[in-house]
Amino acid sequence: MSNSIQKVGEKFAGFLHSRNVDLVENEDGRLESLNSEGAITGLLREEFGHEVDFLEKDSNRAFGDLDVLIGGKIHAINVKMVSETTGTYNGGSAKVFNHVLYGAADISWGNLVKKINEEPPTKICCEYFYLIYYKRSKKKPQFASLTDISHESIVTNPSNPIQLKQNLLVVGRTEEEKVDFMLELLEEVLRKKAQPYLNLKKGRKNGRI
Repeated sequence: MSNSIQKVGEKFAGFLHSRNVDLVENEDGRLESLNSEGAITGLLREEFGHEVDFLEKDSNRAFGDLDVLIGGKIHAINVKMVSETTGTYNGGSAKVFNHVLYGAADISWGNLVKKINEEPPTKICCEYFYLIYYKRSKKKPQFASLTDISHESIVTNPSNPIQLKQNLLVVGRTEEEKVDFMLELLEEVLRKKAQPYLNLKKGRKNGRI
């Protein structure tokens, strides 16, 4: 198999498109998706285990639902199971920004900003991939890196910072543009998180409170 993670991901998507994944049914769609992701990762490990180097699930180097080792580099893949009626779905929080920009994991928003100010990123450290499987649908699964997703396919909000839309649009970006995209996305998230505080401060300054 080619050593391109994009080609590996496309093969994953093509394979899943040809299979019926057994869902762990639940009236709560989010729980159903969460409980069924293991079926997808299990199928992929079984089908491609002889030609793709998967990290063990409990490896301390693992970051995604699936982690693929190619040419000594680990590629984290977040498996998302969504319904065709789903508007947006969670794509990650502070640790995703930390992973993409610095190759690290858990971090608070405050420490992430401190790190960026002290060590401004000049290139992407680690790509973060999404493998999107549409439940009970004939739509082909999608495979894309966060840094290649169009801003039109992303919604940010304070509680679930990165929200992805259906039918992801991808764009071509240079290494510098990828860094700028991640930082602009982060600024947008932090601005929305701070907005209630800013509104309160403005109200007190104007004497309304």
